[in-house]
Amino acid sequence: MCSNRPKRQQRGAALIVALVVVAIVAILSVTVSSDFLLMFRRVENQMYSEQAYAYLLGAEGVARVALLKDQKLAPDVDTLVEDWALPQKFPTDYGWIAGQLEDMQGRFNLNLLTKPPTAGETHSEQQRLLIRLLQALPLAEPLALDQAEALVDAISDWIDSDDTPSRLGGAESQYYADADPPGRPANRALKSPSELMWVKGMTPEIYRALAPFVTVWPQDPKAGSGININTAPAVVLRCINDKGSLEPLDPSTTEKILEQRKSRGEIDIGVYTENEVPSPDQSFVAVKSTYFQLTAQTEFQGRQYTLRSVILRDEKNIRVIARTFGEW
Repeated sequence: MCSNRPKRQQRGAALIVALVVVAIVAILSVTVSSDFLLMFRRVENQMYSEQAYAYLLGAEGVARVALLKDQKLAPDVDTLVEDWALPQKFPTDYGWIAGQLEDMQGRFNLNLLTKPPTAGETHSEQQRLLIRLLQALPLAEPLALDQAEALVDAISDWIDSDDTPSRLGGAESQYYADADPPGRPANRALKSPSELMWVKGMTPEIYRALAPFVTVWPQDPKAGSGININTAPAVVLRCINDKGSLEPLDPSTTEKILEQRKSRGEIDIGVYTENEVPSPDQSFVAVKSTYFQLTAQTEFQGRQYTLRSVILRDEKNIRVIARTFGEW
């Protein structure tokens, strides 16, 4: 008698093999599909990023034209009422694009501290400006004079080229070698204000309050280096006081100066003497600027991108000296 069991077993084995093949094909399909989708998204993101970058470079070009036009119309002064200082925002086919130019000389340039005090002086003119600025910071507990002096001493030592503490509040290699974590002072001009976080005495609270009012750039003798009193905010204006004082300019006098700047459109150092500041530090005060920062932003296909460009404008040309780009 012939049995059908072997045939049934063969059919069962064939079915199992078929199911295994189907499962493998399904797994491969899902994997390939997932990899393809991931690759597609990467290509899409890269394409959108490149297109957004092109938009933002266009905004940079517009900013350069605006600064060049301003150079021709008002070669001797820069103020906040000029066209370059106005924020701009426009719709695009894929979202919007916006830009804002900021006068970097409305801030204190930390690299001014590379100049040491003159003979017979405890502090240089630049150090006095920063000492006053630190005391004027909007902190919950404002810095006292001795705290501000110690911090300026430490920042100056971080920047200067020698390895000898300038004053009691200063710090050089010996201090930083024993710090936690250990390190070494830069002994060169700052590349970024964020380097301040490594300096003796600096805290996150002080840095957050100080960062909007300071900047860095190389000391080019052909380019301006002073604080533009026509664009500086109130906190920065307070650092310009009588040479004999280490205290910041009082808030009421600062408010008067701001009101006069608003009503006149522009001011000069004489406004300080008008407001009973006998002999204001003025060697590093200006009314014309050469360093500007563009913050350009765009929304492209639902994604948002930003470009920050530092622009140098001198008597002969205008050029971008630094640029950062990314999503935000």
